[in-house]
Amino acid sequence: MKSLSPFSRLLDRWPIKVISITLAIVLYLLFRMNTMTERQIAVDLSVVTPEGFVVSSESPDRINLTMRGEAEDIAGVLTEDVQAFINLVPYPEEGEYRLPVEFHKTGTALQPEALELRSRPREISLTLERRTVRSLEVIPELSGFPALGYELTQYFVSPSSVTAVGPQSQMANLTELKTELIDLSGRREDFSVTTRLVRPSTQIEIPGGQVVEFRGVVDEAVVIRTIVDREIVVFDLPIGLQIQDELPRVSLTVQGSQLTVEAARPQDMTFYIDGTEIDRPGFYTLPLKMDIPSGLAVLQVIPLEVELQVIVGEKSTGNDISVTESAFASGEATDPDIAPRDGEEAEPFGFSVLPDYAAGAGE
Repeated sequence: MKSLSPFSRLLDRWPIKVISITLAIVLYLLFRMNTMTERQIAVDLSVVTPEGFVVSSESPDRINLTMRGEAEDIAGVLTEDVQAFINLVPYPEEGEYRLPVEFHKTGTALQPEALELRSRPREISLTLERRTVRSLEVIPELSGFPALGYELTQYFVSPSSVTAVGPQSQMANLTELKTELIDLSGRREDFSVTTRLVRPSTQIEIPGGQVVEFRGVVDEAVVIRTIVDREIVVFDLPIGLQIQDELPRVSLTVQGSQLTVEAARPQDMTFYIDGTEIDRPGFYTLPLKMDIPSGLAVLQVIPLEVELQVIVGEKSTGNDISVTESAFASGEATDPDIAPRDGEEAEPFGFSVLPDYAAGAGE
């Protein structure tokens, strides 16, 4: 029997051999499919942009990935060793792009060479705009009120302005950045807190960081109050004399801490004229005096002086000494407070007060 050459043996019954090899490959693949497992993980998604451009559309910060491989291989892969990103560097123009999610494997993700990665979704649409840099003022966002009688008189924010980077369309009308809420409720003294800036959108970045310091100065609240239509009384008016006409009413404007001003009652305030400066009938201009609660500063009082006419009383009762017009005219007044001075004659009732008395009354 003639022997076949090696090449002839290879080609002998070749269809059967091809079918066998194909079936072996299919069986191997089926076996692999049955022995491979899947693992779901979530990783951060970054966007790489060309110089001078930023993404202006919303994009997810994280994305779901499916890892497929041998159970022992994928079990040892650390999540942080798989990085997902979208590469916009080849597109240095403004516009909208739909690009696939790419992966970068490091560390434990490099060992299983047959590791398969699939993202959901596999493609993402992004809008690219030119990058704008601007300095923005920091504005504190305050809530609540200090304790009763106190107020926030001034505050300081450090830094008072920050540099922000973002898409041109979003930065065009932006002039300030607000902080998170700062609660003033019940505060009675100066305080300092650390808070964060609120970004208007996720596309706007603050390279220097979002943390700022707020320092508030809390003092007692100062208020102004006006008290009107208060009566003037005359103390120590000599017996036998009386005021001819009704005295004017007083208007008083005071300033003080809110608690002090609110606690001050009008009936606790006295407005008076010192009657010891009056010694006989006549016309007088006397300063208005007052007795008000402590802690109040007088801003304005009307009137400062009171013009009044003093006359002889028509009648006195009790232990008072009766003084008549004729007694003053004849010098027979017995009360020392209203008797004529030594060396002076009594002035008839109805005449003008002598110049020296008038001068003394005005001093």
